[in-house]
Amino acid sequence: MKQSRSSKYTSSARAAYAQKSKGPSGPARRHSNPVNLPPREPRVELPRNQRVVTGFHALREALAVRPKAIEKAWFKQGWESSADLKDLHQAMVAKGIVIEEKSSNLLDKVISSNQGAAAFLSKGPELDWNLLAEAKNSTVLVLDGLEDPHNLGAILRTSWLIGVDAVLAPEDRSASLTATVHKVACGGAEHVPVERVVSFHNPIEELKKNGFWVFGLSHEGTQSIYDLKIPEKVVWCIGSEDKGLRTTTEKLCDELVFLPQASAAASYNASVATAMALAETRRQRSHQKD
Repeated sequence: MKQSRSSKYTSSARAAYAQKSKGPSGPARRHSNPVNLPPREPRVELPRNQRVVTGFHALREALAVRPKAIEKAWFKQGWESSADLKDLHQAMVAKGIVIEEKSSNLLDKVISSNQGAAAFLSKGPELDWNLLAEAKNSTVLVLDGLEDPHNLGAILRTSWLIGVDAVLAPEDRSASLTATVHKVACGGAEHVPVERVVSFHNPIEELKKNGFWVFGLSHEGTQSIYDLKIPEKVVWCIGSEDKGLRTTTEKLCDELVFLPQASAAASYNASVATAMALAETRRQRSHQKD
């Protein structure tokens, strides 16, 4: 009689196969780790209500300006191989800052563009409204819905170097002070207070009462910024990257002014437009002193 297909797998053959497939601790598992994959990184959450600062320039400035606000710092494993990281590590140890070592994979996962180190700060520059009221010369920025962290970082860097006293930004739909912002700002975030507001109406009206004139940058402006005599106390309103100033913000301005350009087919980047306005403000004030 012809043997059936299944009859050749006898009970003795099955037992031999089972014995062969057993390892030192029992049957082989289908989901073993034959390629020795590295263990998964533990889940790490960033501390709440703290600023995450990255970038060598930003970290050095934070260490110089407000070392007591640095709660702790993370360094990648193997930081000893980098001269910049060694110098930064030594400076933080000298200040008594708590340092934790993390893998490069974990740092890259939770903090982008970290350059191998990050610091967590509990405090930052605070806006003093009394100083604004008493100042003879002062510049304030109103950022009406900027969402690109690179733009915000570049604006803070320029604001620091030009001497801006405060930045106002909406609580919603605008870039926050992320690690990327701090890196691009290169230390500017340690010098220029950024205050979040629900609405611009009350703060701008308060600034007007204290002698500020409010100007909005807009292609619909009737006067070039280079024809404008910029007052001693000024607020510059900058619109979002794609929509410009909102109508509600335009109505708060004393006047809309434009930046001359060779073509009307495009517009200046928000951070570039801000830098141009601040540079002209600085130029006019320097001439007023002469």
